[in-house]
This record gives sequence, structure tokens and C-alpha cells, in this order.
Amino acid sequence: MTRPLQIPGAFRRRLLHQDRSTGPWLDALPGHAERLCRRWGLETDGEPAVGGTSIVLPVRTEDGVRASLKLVSPIADAALEATALSALAGHGVVDLLRADGDEQALLIERLETATLLEHPEVVEVVDAARIAGEVARRIATVPAPSGAPRLAETSRSWGEAFQAQHARAVAAALPIPVGAGELAAEIIDELAEDSSTTMTHGDLSLENVLRRADGSWVAIDPGYLCGPVEFEAHTVVRSVLGGVLEAPRPREAIRGVVEAFCEAAGADADRAETISFARLVASYFWEAQHSGRADDLERLLRAIELTTDTTG
Repeated sequence: MTRPLQIPGAFRRRLLHQDRSTGPWLDALPGHAERLCRRWGLETDGEPAVGGTSIVLPVRTEDGVRASLKLVSPIADAALEATALSALAGHGVVDLLRADGDEQALLIERLETATLLEHPEVVEVVDAARIAGEVARRIATVPAPSGAPRLAETSRSWGEAFQAQHARAVAAALPIPVGAGELAAEIIDELAEDSSTTMTHGDLSLENVLRRADGSWVAIDPGYLCGPVEFEAHTVVRSVLGGVLEAPRPREAIRGVVEAFCEAAGADADRAETISFARLVASYFWEAQHSGRADDLERLLRAIELTTDTTG
């Protein structure tokens, strides 16, 4: 490692705001990075980038291979991510070169820095949705290992948490369309009966899709999850929600994103939109009950209003 790691101030503040227990990890991070680079024979090769719960250093191996060293904070699980990457290897995800769960560290292939959301060569949102759909399709070709958590199982606890959120929303008189909460609860209950047998990403936002040097697109940060590919349409919609709501016909624009994604993914657009509706309502409740940003709340509520009459 050629020089000490400089932790971006915004990343430090955001992570501490999310969980104060990350403080010791942040303080130890420069030394942690230096020690791992020395142990794994890595040299830094550019400025670090930050994700939601991690910091990523561009590096070169002793053989000159361009790679990225991902240091994962304590509020995420590097070992579980390594398990997911290993299970999905060769099927639409970034290549894992090395991992150490105890060190919360992953060495992965180097990708372009621009995400699918911001890539200058992908201008139209439906084109981005199709690319994400193709990535989702490749992931969904992988049979779920026996130990992979199932969306059906996690949806049971999600349903219980949602009922509590809904009760608080009613008590607080949140301005949500009549019947939207009840409909979302029904959709979540139906997910608890899902019988999928293949893997899915779990959080396939456009910010989690990047391009390789050969021009192909892959996902980063996969979850270790068995579930329907339709589950991923929501995070694609959320990625572009601000823009599609400003379209002349926003309802049709939302549907167009879902259809473009599903056509490429080999998924059912009606089911994808139904699941997305439930996730919109759940996201609105969570943001409203955790001091979410006013503009984000406004977008979520508008999307719920637009899709309530055509879902279910």
C-alpha cells in the first residue's frame, strides 16, 4: 500500500449516523487496509470509492492484475456476501478473487466506476431496465443451494413487521390511499407462499450493476437469497423513480420500466408490479416513521397513488 487510506468525511458521517458502533471500525480502517494489502500482496491503484456499508480500494495484485479490495463495515456480513458470490459465480455477478470473513474483506475483480444508473452510454431508463433484467435473468438460472434463505420464509417476518408499521401509519393518519396498506399486506402474505427454487439478487438497484472491461454488465453486492426474479423489479423502479414521475404520463412510465426489466429477465410484469407496490408501501411507512427525507416521501406516496388502482 503506497499511502494511508483517507476515509471520506461524508462516508464516516453517514455510517456513524446509521450505527454508532461503526466508530471503532472506522478509526482502525487505515491500519486495517494497510495490513491486508501487505498480507495479500496488493498495491493501491487509485482513489477509494464508498458504498452503503463498505469502502472499496482499487488495487493491483503481485501479478499486476487490476482488482478491488472491499472492506465491509460491521453492520454488513462479508462472509455472507462471499457465499453469495461463490454460489452465483459465472452467472451475472462480479468475480470473487479472495475473501476473509474474519477480516470483513473481499478481493473482487475491478469494474468500471460508473454504475448503470449514471453510465453515459445508457441514456434511456428502459434501456437501463433491460440491462438490469438481463443480469437478473442470469442470476435466476442458478438453483438455490439447500442452505440459502428463502424469500417465502423472510416474508413471514416481513409481514409481521409490516402489520406493526401499518398500525402506526393508521394511528398517525399518514395520507395513504384507502386500502393501500391492506392490499400491500395481502401481497406480502402471498409472498410467504412463494415456491421459487432459484437464486435472486435481493437488491438489484441500478447502482448495483456495473460494466466489465469487456463491455458486459454484472451485479455487485448480491444477497444470499432464494426467490422470484420479479422481486427485483422494485429496486430498478426505485432507482429511476424521480425521473419517471416527471414524465408526461408517469403511470405508463412506471409500467414501461417494469415491462422492460421483465422482458429481459423472463419475468411476469404483472406479478413484478404487484410485489413492487407492496414494497413501495412498506418503504413509505418506514421512511415516514424514521424521519425520511421529505422529497423521498413525496415520491413514494405519488408512486403509491399512481399504482393503487391498477394493482391486485
